[in-house]
Amino acid sequence: MKLPLDIESFLLAPENYYVVDVRSPGEYKAASIPGAVNAPLFDDREREIVGTTYWQEGTDRAKLVGLSMVAPKLPLMVESILNGANGKEIVLYCWRGGMRSRSLAAVFEILGYPVRQLAGGYRAFRRQVVKGLDKDSPGVPVFVLNGLTGVGKTLVIRELQAMGAPALDLEAMANHRGSVFGGVGLGDPSSQKDFEAQLFLALRRYAGAPFLIVEGEGRRIGPVVIPDFLYKAMRDCPHILLEAPLDVRAARIVAEYGGKDTQTTLALAEAVQSLEKRLGRTRCAELAACIRQGDCEKAAKVLCVEYYDRYYRDSRRTLSDYIAVVDVADISAGARRVLAVIDEYLNRGES
Repeated sequence: MKLPLDIESFLLAPENYYVVDVRSPGEYKAASIPGAVNAPLFDDREREIVGTTYWQEGTDRAKLVGLSMVAPKLPLMVESILNGANGKEIVLYCWRGGMRSRSLAAVFEILGYPVRQLAGGYRAFRRQVVKGLDKDSPGVPVFVLNGLTGVGKTLVIRELQAMGAPALDLEAMANHRGSVFGGVGLGDPSSQKDFEAQLFLALRRYAGAPFLIVEGEGRRIGPVVIPDFLYKAMRDCPHILLEAPLDVRAARIVAEYGGKDTQTTLALAEAVQSLEKRLGRTRCAELAACIRQGDCEKAAKVLCVEYYDRYYRDSRRTLSDYIAVVDVADISAGARRVLAVIDEYLNRGES
């Protein structure tokens, strides 16, 4: 059997491995290594049964009970993992690199398919995440992109990433857009541990970058909390204001949220009701009707003018606090201008 893969070696290039989490679905959902696929030896109920057997009847009996549950699954499980790996080296992990991942690794070895077991399992990975995020600052200048709702901040971040720039998409990591409608159509938000794991890996990926770019966010993005060191840097660093016409903003909001399916439409209409304190019951009912009838662009414009823009003005910085104002009606041109602004700013600091 191949030697276990230590966590430090794994983190040098995690993208080179096909990572398989053999823990139960509940454990996987609570927190996992980003990019790992779940191939559970036991489902949640089976895991509970094995655990109860262990405490009541001992280790040997628990092993036999576990084997009876796992044995029928092995052929399909092995085939699925081999097909998914598509030539990449397979790395298996469980909670702490124990019996579950070791047992499955042994099965692969017997069949002539050597795989690696992640030493220390998820627990070892989590320790590295906690250690990596326990610091006072990001270590490089941070630049924050601000702007009214729908202006395209996330689109600019993604364009910058496509250009190879060191930009963090915090909302993608959180699987939440950070607003009243932030989770609509996205499924469950990330857990705090999963959010931190993605941030940790992104910061490692950009470790040699001269700066970082992030979208302006509050302390929380949906249910997750931005670590103190990064939030403080975002609050105190240079900010760039992005602007685009109302029609462009509304179109972008509709493209992001509206008209995808009936379930999404109903969720959007329901979410509007949470704004009653600011917009009033009658106005919220009108907006919900617009959304249900498919006129999402009208609803988006009203929400921008009567809710988001007013809310943003209450909390925004003064114009003099921004190092530049960038027109992002054209996302690609806007992203290039953002990089030019940052380059000019850093060069001024060096002169």
